[in-house]
Amino acid sequence: MLAQKYVASDGDDANPGTFEQPFGTIAKAVAEVLPGDTIYVRGGLYALTSTVTISAAKSGTESQPITLTSFQDEIPLLDFSGQSFGSRGISLRANYWHIRGLQIKGAGDNGMEINFGSHNLIENCAFFENRDSGLQLSNGSANNRIINCDSYYNADPPDFADADGFAPKLTVGSGNYFYGCRAWGNVDDGWDGYLRGADDVTTTLENCWTWGNGYLKDGGDPGPQANGNGFKMGGGDNSNSEQLMHHAILINCVAFDNKNKG
Repeated sequence: MLAQKYVASDGDDANPGTFEQPFGTIAKAVAEVLPGDTIYVRGGLYALTSTVTISAAKSGTESQPITLTSFQDEIPLLDFSGQSFGSRGISLRANYWHIRGLQIKGAGDNGMEINFGSHNLIENCAFFENRDSGLQLSNGSANNRIINCDSYYNADPPDFADADGFAPKLTVGSGNYFYGCRAWGNVDDGWDGYLRGADDVTTTLENCWTWGNGYLKDGGDPGPQANGNGFKMGGGDNSNSEQLMHHAILINCVAFDNKNKG
């Protein structure tokens, strides 16, 4: 029987995770779920100091994905501002998860990193004021869908060189798809598709917007390390290599008022 688990900011991990007696942390709920289960996160502030890790052992399946979602129209804010620098907010290392309706801010590194994870759906989430890219895809993560998400005001002091809105870059896999997403006010790029090694990957963006990147939240200039591109969809450690190709498909996308190129 498919289970439903509930998390609330005033819950307790000693509870059974029901609507009436919710868990207190998402991490506890993640530890309890099986393919096909749903985690409902009630609205409110969650002050977190540790990464929420969803390991490969917690993968769903194509027919039974695992869902992590806000409850109805409530807004859960996951505030990782208490983290040490270099720590990610959510580390998604599993396949077949549907994550919806979360706001993620203040992480010591990425707000969310999909790391070795494929066939996931990230929907209606916001990533802001994190200390690196809002959402990054790494280590072969492929065939993920990011739908109607926002990523903004992400900044990585002191050099301000890497904090993008969305970062399907470096070691990313192929077949990742962004629809209806917006990136603005990030100190580096709105989207960054710079690659690391010999790869041949395709990333698709449709109906996406990006503007005002390359600046601090207050409008100040973070310095020369901040690229400030809207859609940076290529480049790499060995850009002249025929083995290193990042094919970008952009459909009905808009870029404006970025520090550098659109």
